[in-house]
Amino acid sequence: MDEAQTFFREGVMVHLEELETLSHKLALRQEQKRQDRETLEGMKETLIRLRKERDELLAKVSVQEAKIHSLTTQNQPGSDSQPTAETRGNPDAETLLEEVKGILQADWLTGISGKLTRRGACICISTAFEGKYLDSYYLDLVLGSNPRIERHSIPAFIPLDQIANTHLQADLKKFLVLLFQHLNAYAGRKYQAEQLQALPLIATPGTLQKNSLYTLLTFEYNLDVEGADVCFCAKVLYGDLTRVLPTEVHITCKDPAQSLTDTISSHSKLFYKKPLHQALDYLKSANETLVHTSASLSGAGLF
Repeated sequence: MDEAQTFFREGVMVHLEELETLSHKLALRQEQKRQDRETLEGMKETLIRLRKERDELLAKVSVQEAKIHSLTTQNQPGSDSQPTAETRGNPDAETLLEEVKGILQADWLTGISGKLTRRGACICISTAFEGKYLDSYYLDLVLGSNPRIERHSIPAFIPLDQIANTHLQADLKKFLVLLFQHLNAYAGRKYQAEQLQALPLIATPGTLQKNSLYTLLTFEYNLDVEGADVCFCAKVLYGDLTRVLPTEVHITCKDPAQSLTDTISSHSKLFYKKPLHQALDYLKSANETLVHTSASLSGAGLF
């Protein structure tokens, strides 16, 4: 009788173990299906977002092409690409025209595009940052014996005259590339400042101060440090107008009583390496992870 009971108990235990194993496998399959669904949903969202960005880019390209066409056909009867008396028969001007053709053919993927006109070329400089299409600027160049800029939409605070006086006649390609670097860096710095204001959970709203070139930015941001909410004040300088990353970073703690030298040093290093909004987002994520970990350890009685 005892042997029968023992055998029965062992059989029940084996059956329970089999059920437990089966339940575990079922749970794993269900979890895998859930993860697959989440991955699929994420891919669908990415596809929708990319299609939207594609449509926006196509629309902006159409607008850009229309603007270029408008600029090149305004008050210019006949064919746009036919040379005028100012360029026809002038070896220097014809050489410049050939150089422009080469630049437009080689550099259209890098943000410099346009088309030849009767008097020279209409250039479009398109800016972008982090894969996002930003603003476009236009130059109407006259390429006679004395190359010059006839019209443009370059912001007044970009040193266009200085760049043109130095490079326009001596090296047209260098002039366009340097101008593109200035405009693209300006657009990138401006984009970072705009994104910074979209991070209200870490960047203190209303504290961002900037100049027209976005080469000097000051702002405040808050982080939890050892259980205390600490306000940091940042001053970011861009000494190189062709860069999107700062050349100087100064961070202080709003409460002078708090000594956070190591924390401030780590923040500064991050601002030198990453765009502002990416750096702050990284600090926020790292800070939340640290806070949650500390809370979990405290709840487990390890502190």
